[in-house]
Amino acid sequence: MAERMTFRLHQAQYDGQTERAYVEFRRGDGDGGEQVVVAVFTFRTKERLTKQRIKEEVVRKARHVLKGAVLAA
Repeated sequence: MAERMTFRLHQAQYDGQTERAYVEFRRGDGDGGEQVVVAVFTFRTKERLTKQRIKEEVVRKARHVLKGAVLAA
């Protein structure tokens, strides 16, 4: 049985001026290539968050957005 390949977080960025988040996940595929999944979305919060906490929240929301996209397909 093939080992399950999971996506790993490659980068997460947030622009506070535009309130846009960009999150990129990657994983290798069976033929030596790479699969890339990207989520771009608006992220707003009224809380004052540290940069690390913003990154955590942006990654959490990206996972939620991508799960919703899978269910919609």
